[in-house]
Amino acid sequence: MTNLAAKLHIWVYAMDMNSMAVENNGQFSINVDRRLSAKEQWEDFLHELCHVLRHSGNQMIMPDRYVDWQEQDASAFQLYAAIPISMLKKLPLPEQKNEMIALLSDEFQVTHRLAAARIEQIQRRVLQGIIDHEYQLFTQSQASKYNPANWSDATRLIMDKLEHLKRKGGDGKWQN
Repeated sequence: MTNLAAKLHIWVYAMDMNSMAVENNGQFSINVDRRLSAKEQWEDFLHELCHVLRHSGNQMIMPDRYVDWQEQDASAFQLYAAIPISMLKKLPLPEQKNEMIALLSDEFQVTHRLAAARIEQIQRRVLQGIIDHEYQLFTQSQASKYNPANWSDATRLIMDKLEHLKRKGGDGKWQN
Protein backbone atom coordinates (compact mmCIF):
# COMPACT_ATOMS: atom_id res chain seq x y z
CA MET A 1 0.00 0.00 0.00
CA THR A 2 2.62 2.52 1.04
CA ASN A 3 4.80 1.93 -2.04
CA LEU A 4 1.90 2.29 -4.45
CA ALA A 5 0.48 5.29 -2.60
CA ALA A 6 3.88 7.01 -2.58
CA LYS A 7 4.20 6.60 -6.36
CA LEU A 8 0.77 8.17 -6.75
CA HIS A 9 1.48 10.97 -4.22
CA ILE A 10 -1.27 9.77 -1.90
CA TRP A 11 -0.89 9.85 1.88
CA VAL A 12 -1.91 6.62 3.64
CA TYR A 13 -2.94 6.43 7.27
CA ALA A 14 -4.05 3.53 9.44
CA MET A 15 -6.52 4.46 12.15
CA ASP A 16 -9.28 2.85 14.19
CA MET A 17 -12.03 4.09 11.89
CA ASN A 18 -13.68 2.97 8.66
CA SER A 19 -11.53 3.16 5.54
CA MET A 20 -12.10 6.25 3.41
CA ALA A 21 -10.50 8.48 0.80
CA VAL A 22 -10.24 12.21 1.45
CA GLU A 23 -9.26 15.11 -0.81
CA ASN A 24 -8.19 18.43 0.66
CA ASN A 25 -6.95 21.22 -1.62
CA GLY A 26 -5.73 18.76 -4.26
CA GLN A 27 -3.98 16.50 -1.74
CA PHE A 28 -5.34 12.98 -1.48
CA SER A 29 -5.16 10.67 1.48
CA ILE A 30 -6.57 7.26 2.26
CA ASN A 31 -7.32 6.08 5.74
CA VAL A 32 -7.23 2.31 6.10
CA ASP A 33 -9.01 0.75 9.06
CA ARG A 34 -6.19 -0.81 11.11
CA ARG A 35 -8.67 -3.06 12.94
CA LEU A 36 -8.91 -5.16 9.77
CA SER A 37 -6.65 -8.04 8.76
CA ALA A 38 -3.75 -7.27 6.39
CA LYS A 39 -5.70 -8.76 3.46
CA GLU A 40 -8.80 -6.73 4.27
CA GLN A 41 -6.70 -3.59 4.60
CA TRP A 42 -5.23 -4.17 1.13
CA GLU A 43 -8.71 -4.68 -0.32
CA ASP A 44 -10.04 -1.53 1.37
CA PHE A 45 -7.03 0.42 0.11
CA LEU A 46 -7.76 -0.66 -3.49
CA HIS A 47 -11.43 0.26 -3.10
CA GLU A 48 -10.52 3.71 -1.78
CA LEU A 49 -7.83 4.11 -4.44
CA CYS A 50 -10.55 3.88 -7.06
CA HIS A 51 -12.35 6.78 -5.42
CA VAL A 52 -9.14 8.84 -5.56
CA LEU A 53 -8.34 7.96 -9.18
CA ARG A 54 -11.81 7.92 -10.74
CA HIS A 55 -14.31 9.83 -8.63
CA SER A 56 -14.88 13.31 -7.34
CA GLY A 57 -17.24 15.01 -4.96
CA ASN A 58 -18.35 14.57 -1.40
CA GLN A 59 -20.48 11.45 -0.95
CA MET A 60 -22.07 12.99 2.16
CA ILE A 61 -24.00 15.43 -0.03
CA MET A 62 -24.44 13.35 -3.22
CA PRO A 63 -27.70 11.73 -4.27
CA ASP A 64 -27.91 8.12 -3.08
CA ARG A 65 -27.94 6.71 -6.62
CA TYR A 66 -24.71 8.45 -7.49
CA VAL A 67 -23.08 7.22 -4.29
CA ASP A 68 -24.29 3.69 -5.08
CA TRP A 69 -22.79 3.92 -8.57
CA GLN A 70 -19.45 5.10 -7.18
CA GLU A 71 -19.41 2.25 -4.67
CA GLN A 72 -20.20 -0.34 -7.35
CA ASP A 73 -17.50 1.10 -9.57
CA ALA A 74 -14.97 1.02 -6.71
CA SER A 75 -15.88 -2.60 -5.93
CA ALA A 76 -15.38 -3.60 -9.57
CA PHE A 77 -12.07 -1.71 -9.71
CA GLN A 78 -11.00 -3.49 -6.54
CA LEU A 79 -11.43 -6.89 -8.22
CA TYR A 80 -9.37 -5.92 -11.27
CA ALA A 81 -6.65 -4.22 -9.23
CA ALA A 82 -6.37 -7.00 -6.65
CA ILE A 83 -6.12 -9.82 -9.20
CA PRO A 84 -5.08 -8.47 -12.61
CA ILE A 85 -5.92 -10.82 -15.47
CA SER A 86 -2.42 -10.36 -16.94
CA MET A 87 -0.93 -11.84 -13.76
CA LEU A 88 -3.65 -14.44 -13.36
CA LYS A 89 -2.97 -15.83 -16.85
CA LYS A 90 0.60 -16.67 -15.80
CA LEU A 91 -0.49 -18.93 -12.94
CA PRO A 92 -1.08 -22.65 -13.28
CA LEU A 93 -4.58 -22.85 -11.83
CA PRO A 94 -6.05 -25.94 -10.18
CA GLU A 95 -9.29 -27.31 -11.60
CA GLN A 96 -11.23 -27.31 -8.33
CA LYS A 97 -12.81 -23.96 -7.56
CA ASN A 98 -12.07 -24.10 -3.80
CA GLU A 99 -8.39 -24.84 -4.52
CA MET A 100 -8.31 -21.99 -7.05
CA ILE A 101 -9.78 -19.61 -4.46
CA ALA A 102 -7.18 -20.66 -1.89
CA LEU A 103 -4.34 -20.24 -4.41
CA LEU A 104 -5.48 -16.76 -5.47
CA SER A 105 -6.01 -15.72 -1.87
CA ASP A 106 -2.43 -16.69 -1.00
CA GLU A 107 -0.81 -15.50 -4.22
CA PHE A 108 -2.47 -12.07 -4.30
CA GLN A 109 -2.87 -11.61 -0.53
CA VAL A 110 -6.65 -11.15 -0.71
CA THR A 111 -9.50 -12.69 1.23
CA HIS A 112 -11.21 -15.85 0.06
CA ARG A 113 -14.32 -13.73 -0.49
CA LEU A 114 -12.56 -11.44 -2.97
CA ALA A 115 -10.80 -14.31 -4.74
CA ALA A 116 -14.14 -16.10 -5.18
CA ALA A 117 -15.77 -12.89 -6.45
CA ARG A 118 -12.99 -12.39 -9.03
CA ILE A 119 -13.28 -15.98 -10.27
CA GLU A 120 -17.05 -15.61 -10.60
CA GLN A 121 -16.60 -12.33 -12.47
CA ILE A 122 -14.21 -13.96 -14.93
CA GLN A 123 -16.53 -16.94 -15.37
CA ARG A 124 -19.46 -14.60 -16.12
CA ARG A 125 -17.38 -12.74 -18.70
CA VAL A 126 -16.27 -15.97 -20.37
CA LEU A 127 -19.86 -17.22 -20.46
CA GLN A 128 -21.05 -13.88 -21.86
CA GLY A 129 -18.41 -14.16 -24.59
CA ILE A 130 -19.66 -17.63 -25.51
CA ILE A 131 -23.27 -16.42 -25.55
CA ASP A 132 -22.35 -13.39 -27.68
CA HIS A 133 -20.50 -15.61 -30.15
CA GLU A 134 -23.41 -18.06 -30.37
CA TYR A 135 -25.85 -15.19 -30.89
CA GLN A 136 -23.67 -13.76 -33.64
CA LEU A 137 -23.60 -17.14 -35.40
CA PHE A 138 -27.37 -17.47 -34.99
CA THR A 139 -28.10 -14.02 -36.42
CA GLN A 140 -25.77 -14.66 -39.35
CA SER A 141 -27.58 -17.91 -40.11
CA GLN A 142 -30.95 -16.16 -39.81
CA ALA A 143 -29.88 -13.36 -42.16
CA SER A 144 -29.63 -15.78 -45.08
CA LYS A 145 -33.17 -17.03 -44.37
CA TYR A 146 -34.54 -13.49 -44.86
CA ASN A 147 -32.95 -13.09 -48.26
CA PRO A 148 -35.75 -12.38 -50.79
CA ALA A 149 -34.25 -15.03 -53.04
CA ASN A 150 -35.14 -17.60 -50.35
CA TRP A 151 -38.76 -16.45 -49.86
CA SER A 152 -41.65 -18.80 -50.51
CA ASP A 153 -44.32 -17.84 -53.06
CA ALA A 154 -46.73 -16.92 -50.24
CA THR A 155 -44.14 -14.68 -48.57
CA ARG A 156 -43.30 -13.05 -51.90
CA LEU A 157 -47.02 -12.35 -52.51
CA ILE A 158 -47.45 -10.73 -49.08
CA MET A 159 -44.29 -8.67 -49.48
CA ASP A 160 -45.39 -7.52 -52.95
CA LYS A 161 -48.75 -6.42 -51.50
CA LEU A 162 -47.00 -4.55 -48.70
CA GLU A 163 -44.72 -2.82 -51.17
CA HIS A 164 -47.75 -1.89 -53.33
CA LEU A 165 -49.51 -0.42 -50.23
CA LYS A 166 -46.40 1.46 -49.29
CA ARG A 167 -46.23 3.06 -52.75
CA LYS A 168 -49.96 3.89 -52.64
CA GLY A 169 -49.58 5.72 -49.36
CA GLY A 170 -50.56 2.90 -47.08
CA ASP A 171 -54.33 3.42 -46.92
CA GLY A 172 -54.66 0.06 -45.15
CA LYS A 173 -56.89 -1.60 -47.79
CA TRP A 174 -55.77 -4.98 -49.04
CA GLN A 175 -56.35 -5.74 -52.70
CA ASN A 176 -56.35 -9.20 -54.27
